[in-house]
Amino acid sequence: MKLWRADLRIPFTYFGDALYYSVATKGAIEQGWWFHNSSLGAPNGLKFEAFPAIDNFPFLLIKAISIFNSDQALTLNLFYLLTFPLTTLTSLYFFRYFKFSYGPSILASLLYTFLPYHFFRSYHLFLAAYYPLPLMILVILWVCAGVPLMVDYRENRGWPKLRWRSFEVIFSFVVCAIVGSCGIYYPFFSCFLLLVAGIWAGVQQRNIRALMAPIVLISFISAVVLLNHLPTIMYQQTHGTSAAGGRSVADAETMGLKITQLVLPIGGHRVTALGALKYRYDMVPLVNENDTASLGIVGSIGFLVLLFRLFHKKAHHSILNHLSVLNGSALLLGTIGGFGALFALFISPQIRAYNRISVFIAFFSLVAVAQILDTFYKNLKDRRARLTYFLIPSALIVAGVFDQTSTTFFFVPEYDNIKNEYQSDSDFVHGIEASLPPRAMIFQLPYIAFPANAPVNKMVQDHEHFKAYLHSKALRWSYGATIGEKDDLWQKEVAAKPVGDLVQEISRAGFLGIYINRDGYADGAIALEAELTALLGAKPAVSRKANLIFFNLMEYNNHLKGSQQLSEARNYFGASKLVKTFSDPPRQCSYGPGYLRRLRTRAAFDT
Repeated sequence: MKLWRADLRIPFTYFGDALYYSVATKGAIEQGWWFHNSSLGAPNGLKFEAFPAIDNFPFLLIKAISIFNSDQALTLNLFYLLTFPLTTLTSLYFFRYFKFSYGPSILASLLYTFLPYHFFRSYHLFLAAYYPLPLMILVILWVCAGVPLMVDYRENRGWPKLRWRSFEVIFSFVVCAIVGSCGIYYPFFSCFLLLVAGIWAGVQQRNIRALMAPIVLISFISAVVLLNHLPTIMYQQTHGTSAAGGRSVADAETMGLKITQLVLPIGGHRVTALGALKYRYDMVPLVNENDTASLGIVGSIGFLVLLFRLFHKKAHHSILNHLSVLNGSALLLGTIGGFGALFALFISPQIRAYNRISVFIAFFSLVAVAQILDTFYKNLKDRRARLTYFLIPSALIVAGVFDQTSTTFFFVPEYDNIKNEYQSDSDFVHGIEASLPPRAMIFQLPYIAFPANAPVNKMVQDHEHFKAYLHSKALRWSYGATIGEKDDLWQKEVAAKPVGDLVQEISRAGFLGIYINRDGYADGAIALEAELTALLGAKPAVSRKANLIFFNLMEYNNHLKGSQQLSEARNYFGASKLVKTFSDPPRQCSYGPGYLRRLRTRAAFDT
């Protein structure tokens, strides 16, 4: 990542869903947690609980980091960097539990840590936090192997119960609680693989009771997921289901997994010929985020070994037998036209990006490679040969990391470009903040639906309007009102009005400024800027990059308020009565001193 070039107070990624996580992090730091943010979705605030949003377990680590630092960019950068050693450590624990030798263990752990998936998911930040998965796969393999997580009453004649004093049972429930608090994808895939493991164990043992342990664990994960999404469920019971959460069966096909993408090299490969090969394939249909699934050459070897082993099982090396079944099942679920599409069709389309199961397949594949190398090492009798053997995993680590990484954007952030944009936005927003009172509301144009919206001219990424909030401390911004709800519908209606009506409407609602992203307009907002300048009698503030402009409405609001007060007074009292009221002494005025005091306190009559 060339971290020596990085300023850790500048985000590694500054677009799309990375902004979504940045906003949630800033809200959690400043307002306690991420569910509700009063500085967005003005006037009534952003409600993350309106739809399934963030993963709670990774947020515990983010909250821990934020104890020592209040900068959201630094907090998220540190969190992302920590996912690398955490993934290595959990992977090493897995391999050492099965008594793999250190060479293969370190090889597989590092290659799993430096998967292309890890770098490409830097904008889907919590998907990059896949460090609990090696521990979850350990639990799944216990189920496959028939490790006794449950015992029976009365010597196998009664209803089974959990062995609560067993390390494996306690470990399994802790890991399931962690995974169940990591969004929806990793819990869903874990439950599927637990079910497969239970069926496989039942077939091996010829005993249906082997399904009891995985059913209990699946139920527990489901309960944890339900508990984590309880705020969303309660919100939707009261306010209705948000349109933001809509998915279709077509998504499961569009964003499914492809075997070719597992075994082909990454895009922008360091070897020019391999990069060109991948570029040629990327011209075919249905290439999207599933392009992040590459296993690298070492992982691809393990993947092919497991496919072969699925049809040619042997009595020994049972871990490879288990892995081959799990690998084949994951492939059948995730692939385009697979069981994932059937699940979307018959049960629910909410799980749409089945390509994300590739991070499980990658671990299965690397375990297979480690198993082969470990078996080879343990069969060596000569001490000198064993020492020489360690050159093999060392060379594979270097070759594997070289193969799995590149110098393209997702691997090495565009530090200078991001810093220039970030500082330009920061200076611009700080200037706005200095010109307005605390908690002032800013209306953002063009109207963009939250959380998802089709590209608007050059605003092709979601959440571009969030950038303003990331740099402010005391302002409130209109973007972030939940799609389809009252505030969102009002913003959409107002934004479509003629400029004069728009300004008057938002001014009456209490907004003190208009923030415009020129990239959202086909003409660069030239016409809109000209109309607003003529109406307000002042030119806008312009950001350093000239992509953002701001109109201050305070003077307009004061003028509008004075006009409204004068009009209201005239309508209430009548013009002739106003003259009489101010010309007659109070004791002779038919309206009495109460009316006089009321009039004299109005700013409209001070002159």
